[in-house]
Amino acid sequence: MNQSYTKAERNHVECVKRLPCSVCDQPGPSAAHHIKQSDAFTVVALCEDCHQGSHNGWHGRRAIWDVKKMDELSALNVTIRRLME
Repeated sequence: MNQSYTKAERNHVECVKRLPCSVCDQPGPSAAHHIKQSDAFTVVALCEDCHQGSHNGWHGRRAIWDVKKMDELSALNVTIRRLME
C-alpha cells in the first residue's frame, strides 16, 4: 500500500479489501484495484482472477468483464454501493 496515504485513505483501502469482488461477487478478501494509480478513493474490490487473471482479469483479456458488461466505473459503483450498505 502507498506509504504516503493518510490514515483515512489507508482505512478506505482496507475496507474495500474486505468486500466481495465487484465483478463476479466472489467473497472477500479482495485486491484493491486502483483506477488511477495512487488515488486511494478510486479503488475497486476485485478477486485475483478478475484483477490479474490472464483470461478474465482487468490486466489480462477481461473476458468476465465483457460478459458482465462492466468497466472500471461500473465496478467502482458496485464497490461504493457495498461500502455504503
